[in-house]
Amino acid sequence: MMRHAAFLVLLSLLASPHARSAPETTQVFLDNGELNYVGGMDADANKRLFALYDSLAIKPTVLSIRSKGGEPNLGMALGRWVRERQLDIKVLEFCLSSCANYVFPAGRQKVVSNFAVIGYHGGTSSGQYQFDPDMQKMVDAMPPAQRKSFVDDLEHSMKATGEKEVAYLRWLGVREDLATLGQQERYQARYLADPNVLGWTYSLDGFARFNVRNISVINPPWKPDGIKRARSFVVIEPD
Repeated sequence: MMRHAAFLVLLSLLASPHARSAPETTQVFLDNGELNYVGGMDADANKRLFALYDSLAIKPTVLSIRSKGGEPNLGMALGRWVRERQLDIKVLEFCLSSCANYVFPAGRQKVVSNFAVIGYHGGTSSGQYQFDPDMQKMVDAMPPAQRKSFVDDLEHSMKATGEKEVAYLRWLGVREDLATLGQQERYQARYLADPNVLGWTYSLDGFARFNVRNISVINPPWKPDGIKRARSFVVIEPD
């Protein structure tokens, strides 16, 4: 029971900060010959998408996605399915968290609008986590033995999922720190200490350094997060 609770916390830690609003039902549909996935990573939505594809005599070649992310294993499952079918990925608005970590780099070709955000805020392979204030209060209120067991189970879950993340990114042929680079102290101190910054993204050249290539921009130049928001993503440049 404790390990299950810790795993649920792991999911909340890895979900995009945007995703703390009311849950949404993920939509899966075919439009103008393209598959569409709109909403958070969801096991049922994955199944519906796979079944829809299998049911079509003429197989779509594009998955258009708008997602705030979600459970890492579901993101990896969707990304693996995309890569195995050599689908293109289209992002007209945003692809965040597990969507950016695992689905976007899996696309054969990637098409983005000139303001689309491919947003990162960490991956399980970093081993880093931070409780939100409500969760921190709950953990602090636990008896010491229960708190230790809870944190141990959480770290065990993160380690197992982190190993899967590294293996998955290697399978895609991209750099293993794609999802975690911005968690390094030098970036945290320079950019991400600002409470108005939700995470980071990369330029076209930056993505290429991770071997995430074949990105085309509709009406360039690409200005991620070009639509003004109260909270945003910053562009960082990898070594």
